[in-house]
Amino acid sequence: MKIGAIDIGTNSCRLLIAELDEFKELKPVVQAMETTRLGEGLNGTKRIGNAAMDKTMKCLAGFHNILQQMDVKKYRLIATSAVREAENKGEFLNKLKNGLNLEIDVISGEQEAQMSYEGVKKGLHISGPFIVVDLGGGSTEFIWEYDGKMFTYSLKLGAVRAKESAMDSGQAKNVLGLLCEHKGKLSNYRMVFVGGTATTLAAVKKKLRKYERSEIHGQILTKNEIQELYTSLKKLSMEQKKRLPGLQPERADIIVPGAMIVYSIMDFFEKELMQVSGSDILEGIIWDLCR
Repeated sequence: MKIGAIDIGTNSCRLLIAELDEFKELKPVVQAMETTRLGEGLNGTKRIGNAAMDKTMKCLAGFHNILQQMDVKKYRLIATSAVREAENKGEFLNKLKNGLNLEIDVISGEQEAQMSYEGVKKGLHISGPFIVVDLGGGSTEFIWEYDGKMFTYSLKLGAVRAKESAMDSGQAKNVLGLLCEHKGKLSNYRMVFVGGTATTLAAVKKKLRKYERSEIHGQILTKNEIQELYTSLKKLSMEQKKRLPGLQPERADIIVPGAMIVYSIMDFFEKELMQVSGSDILEGIIWDLCR
């Protein structure tokens, strides 16, 4: 049976249709992504703009058609940071309901973190303790297990938000200060990043002309490599970034603030290595539906 998941994020909308194989592993059938920038300008206006709303609705109409064509009966649509924070989220949700007959679950930062954690845990088969960092456009979620308990935090720290507010590393560290009390207990935890910034940095490192999940999933990046990528990307013009192998043109304007956040997080937690997971919240949604 095919199961679908759609993630309506601050920067992009993504679709995954998958099915369980004979080994109880998720096998992707369809994957799609479109940059819609639903959260553009939200940091200042607190509202979703009409152009971003229309672009997102058009994208979701296309995704919904794919679900119908593939005869996917079980699926879930979730919205994260941008819709969570928007003062006019009711207007957006009503448009989706009345125009496309789509029901959207606006999930909390904690729910977002838990789904991302599930996607990583099932997708990477990690042994030993690990912390998942889900760096998005508007927020970053942190989740880990410690002493039999699950800890989840959602911070207003994202690539689009950082770009629009001209955030620097000092300001990022101030936001991360909310996690100070946990630094010590996480010293021996592996750090795993999910999200477009992390996968893009891995793709740029490997100079991929075409994105291949198998080339990215499980890749290791060092703090020094992140710093080198940040420094080199910062020197490039926007047109040069758009032509860079591994970097989607739509992400060119937010990759530098995104890299700054990745480095700031690694530096804050004193991690020299991080691992990139291609399995994330979409897989987490599907595993939840499988249950």
